Amino acid sequence: MPDRSEVFDVVDATDCVVGEASRSLVHDHNLLHRAVHVFIQTRSGYWILQRRSAQKDLEPMLWTSSCSGHVDKGEEYLESAIRECKEELGLELARSEIEEVFRCSQCSETGNEFVRVYQASALSKVTPCPEEIIETVELRLDEMEVELARSPQCYASSFRHLFPFFKKKLSLT
Repeated sequence: MPDRSEVFDVVDATDCVVGEASRSLVHDHNLLHRAVHVFIQTRSGYWILQRRSAQKDLEPMLWTSSCSGHVDKGEEYLESAIRECKEELGLELARSEIEEVFRCSQCSETGNEFVRVYQASALSKVTPCPEEIIETVELRLDEMEVELARSPQCYASSFRHLFPFFKKKLSLT
């Protein structure tokens, strides 16, 4: 179960910090805050998706990006992305091993979160944290797109919103 006493930076419509509040207050009052999503590519070229554990307070048991999470009070986005990769997948990444792909302004689909989306490669074995992740799967981007279209209700709303942008950005590089 997530720690409802976590503290996040509260931000304004331009993503500037204007205060701080507990996780529960942020979510209960739909305050603007920050999050990260990381897409991890395996050595074989597939992308890892995770299925959120039943203990998650938001969208349990749904599929989402390789790892994701809130940016803690005083934390930078990149720092948060690196921390989430370690906590959720057991991946130790250096700053140089993770790349920002795009930024998403807050919206209802992201739960009023400004989101920075990153990508990285899994150079070591991924070890999912059982409190966070019930299972993982490795898919190509086109396979993700098919599965998402076939069963959108099986995917977290933020993933449904972010994935098309992620796929488009990758196709432009």
